[in-house]
Amino acid sequence: MLSCRPCSSRLPPPLLLVAFVLPAAADEDAPLPSRVQFNRHIRPILSESCFRCHGPDRRRRKARLRLDRKEGFSKKLEDSRVVVPGEPSRSELVRRIRSEDADEIMPPADSGKKLTARQKALLVAWVRQGAKWQGHWSFAPAVRPELPTTVDGSRMRNPIDPFVLARLTEEGLEPSPEADRTTLIRRLSFDLTGLPPSLEEIDAFLADETASAYERVVDRLLASGRYGERMAMEWLDAARYADSHGYSLDRRRVMWPWRDWVIRAYNDNLPFDRFTIEQLAGDLLPQATTAQRVATGFNRNHPIQSEGGVINEEYRVETVVDRVETTSAVFLGMTFGCARCHDHKYEQISQREFYEFYAFFNNVPETAHVGNSDRQADTPFIKAPSVLQEDRARELREEISRLERRVEAQKAVAEPFEAVERVWIDDEIPPGSRSLGNGSGAQSFEFVSKPDHPVFSGERSSRRTSKGRGQHLIQDADPALAVGAGARLFTQVFVDPEDPPRELMLQWHDGKGWEHRAFWGGNHIGWGQDGTSSRKPMGALPKAGEWVRLEVAASDVGLGPGSRITGWAFTQFDGTVYWDRAGIVERQRSAAALRLQELKAELASLTGSPPTVMVMSELSPPRRTFVLTRGQYDRPSDAEVTPALPALLGKLPAAPRANRLTLARWIVGPSNPLTARVVVNRLWQMHFGTGIVKTSEDFGSQGEWPTHPSLLDWLATEFVRTGWNVKALQKLIVMSATYRQSSNVTPRHLEVDPENRLLARGPRFRLPAEMIRDQALEVSGLLVERLGGESVKPYQPPGLWDDVVYSNVPRFAQDHGDKLYRRSLYTYWKRSVPPPNLQAFDAPSREVCVLTRSRTNTPLAALVLMNDPTFVEAARKMAERCLTGSSEKTAERLAFLFRLATGRPPRQREIRWLDEALTDLLTGYRQDPAAAAKLIGVGESRHDATLDVVELAAYAAVANALLGTDEAITRN
Repeated sequence: MLSCRPCSSRLPPPLLLVAFVLPAAADEDAPLPSRVQFNRHIRPILSESCFRCHGPDRRRRKARLRLDRKEGFSKKLEDSRVVVPGEPSRSELVRRIRSEDADEIMPPADSGKKLTARQKALLVAWVRQGAKWQGHWSFAPAVRPELPTTVDGSRMRNPIDPFVLARLTEEGLEPSPEADRTTLIRRLSFDLTGLPPSLEEIDAFLADETASAYERVVDRLLASGRYGERMAMEWLDAARYADSHGYSLDRRRVMWPWRDWVIRAYNDNLPFDRFTIEQLAGDLLPQATTAQRVATGFNRNHPIQSEGGVINEEYRVETVVDRVETTSAVFLGMTFGCARCHDHKYEQISQREFYEFYAFFNNVPETAHVGNSDRQADTPFIKAPSVLQEDRARELREEISRLERRVEAQKAVAEPFEAVERVWIDDEIPPGSRSLGNGSGAQSFEFVSKPDHPVFSGERSSRRTSKGRGQHLIQDADPALAVGAGARLFTQVFVDPEDPPRELMLQWHDGKGWEHRAFWGGNHIGWGQDGTSSRKPMGALPKAGEWVRLEVAASDVGLGPGSRITGWAFTQFDGTVYWDRAGIVERQRSAAALRLQELKAELASLTGSPPTVMVMSELSPPRRTFVLTRGQYDRPSDAEVTPALPALLGKLPAAPRANRLTLARWIVGPSNPLTARVVVNRLWQMHFGTGIVKTSEDFGSQGEWPTHPSLLDWLATEFVRTGWNVKALQKLIVMSATYRQSSNVTPRHLEVDPENRLLARGPRFRLPAEMIRDQALEVSGLLVERLGGESVKPYQPPGLWDDVVYSNVPRFAQDHGDKLYRRSLYTYWKRSVPPPNLQAFDAPSREVCVLTRSRTNTPLAALVLMNDPTFVEAARKMAERCLTGSSEKTAERLAFLFRLATGRPPRQREIRWLDEALTDLLTGYRQDPAAAAKLIGVGESRHDATLDVVELAAYAAVANALLGTDEAITRN
């Protein structure tokens, strides 16, 4: 839960401890800045060490002294002033921080706070330089700064770069060179779609040498439906989305239509101001649509009690507080929740102002207890299909209509063939078959011998007939032709992809009868004797949908020099086409009917009973709101309040009574400087791992100073200037030279900027939990892509829910089939038992708003990668891809696996290591074939039965190891 820093602080993970300690030590020894700024250098010291006793909270305030306001520094004491600008020796603040008297030193010894030598020096220098006070930077209007001009223009690609380069110059650092192309496309693909690029996409990018190649990749990824899913992943954390109510019983709830709305909004690039207004107050918009009402589910995602015996009002108050904390954190970057019980200790937000803000959300006609049943929603709610369901229903109707038209056309085509088992389009058709003539009928096969490509090399060509669908282009030739030495026979062939023949055959006539000499395609069923040249296989059928040239040397099919060809053997090539027409027609009709049945069933399920989803609405007359003594639901004070903003943030436009819509419009309005900065900062965090303001959830006094303040304000003003265009802002970020840098670390980087806050190198960090799982599904070919829909339950350790779920609550029931392989975004999220294979990689529980996920390294993560059925099954499918679709050479197979897992080709030493591992695995599995069978039996998908079990298992084990490498689970 977002709360005051002292209440929510936690130790860094052990492996990252050095990264936290070293910068502090380095800062302590660093020279003081030539110009000490209040906001950048002094306010953080006061907020951390002084505001608790000399800050906004009047109840805790000592000596009636406030250091969070300008007037506090000029306050007159008995025989001195707190600060005398320019004169440290006459300033009480300086005397107290330097004192060694336990009764006078500040902060007091019993406070647990102690200033460092550097902090004291900064305070003294600030006083000496005139003690210039500044209002908090984040509440000041964002003014569009000028671009720095003192930097090397050759290193810039867009306006982001001069701000970064100017700061690097100040710190004596050089930017890194651009990353290689393989790294760039992998970085882009994960950042913009949450999935790795395919090998084909990588190869196409590497082959594209045009200046706009990189930008085309960016545009393609932003236009992908995967983009909305990737962006929604971040938003679900912020909105504390889950598929269960939370608390002790933690029963099922249905809020996935809201999740679908979010995906659609991002894919449609809904401007962020509308995105905000519709989620906070879509129900209050004039003529609100169903989708706009569904959008308000943002503030119904909070936990809801279902346990018997609880007091409804107690938990109703908790839901309202949750909305205050979530809304203030997500859109304002502030910790309003700290003022629930008392005046905020660090911000100028009183308890009364907290409840004035609380009043915006206290008017929902809800109950906070859904009862001991598996109810789908609680008042207020609506029944509504998701926007993505509506899109899918529209697609289904169009597909059904097309298929019905095709079925009708097939019926008409099939009529002449209903009594024909096999049809030969030939000059001598089988006895009992009805002749359809040469080159006639309704077959969908076409061929042509072009005038500049005669049938016989060196032979002249003659006329061609007209062409139409279902007809053949033919060519006449002399009655008798002689085959010359080195003759090659060829023709141009087109195969209809919707109705291909089983086989194409080459035949000739020697003046006595026909013989079949060569065939392309399936099992040869033509005339001729076994073991003779009439059974010469020439390979697969031509690729459907393309004109191709079929060519064979005359000598290869028994036609030596001087062989005489009579009639039209080679000129009427339609004589070599065979259809099992009755079987094909029946199969097509059956397949079409089955597909129609499937489509209509899916449409019926979408348009049947729509899901019930919780939304916001307003009571009339409005509920009265009172300040709650110590924040307790049953202790309302006499102080009644109405909806309003804290004075720190300004005032709302005049209105008879402000409501959520008033608030939402102010949040994205011109008088609020916070939201644009906060949103831009989180988008920056998404691409660089850390925001320009590291504390993305806290832009207040306890928050961190931005590393690049001018850049943050330029981006914020640009965001608003372009109409709150999220895709445009992301494109701006990823097109910058700053983003494209190599992430290689130098000793100088580690010395000056170990956390890469100054951006002298490209970002490198571990993938989020969902991307790690989704990557395994994608590279294995298992991923089932379909936008939106109800949450699914993939593999999970058996009995996991049993330890936390009451006996009267439904147990986990694993899904099967395609549901096992959908993106992790759609995984059923139970708050009390989050998906374990995602939680091992620091996915949150979704009980509260989370704006920055932690990143830790634990043995559990490695165990998941090695043993979770999803990863083991994905590894087997990777092995199958390797063994059936790549070279038969071991080194090339291993290189293929390596590229699937990491995106890049392996180095020679890496191939050598993999080869050694593969050899050991093959030896082990040959000695224990049962272990091999067990490995490839993991998961529901069937393995390729044509592959050797031992070889498949060995390659699968190698693939499993690759999926668990640091490089595979790292974004760069």
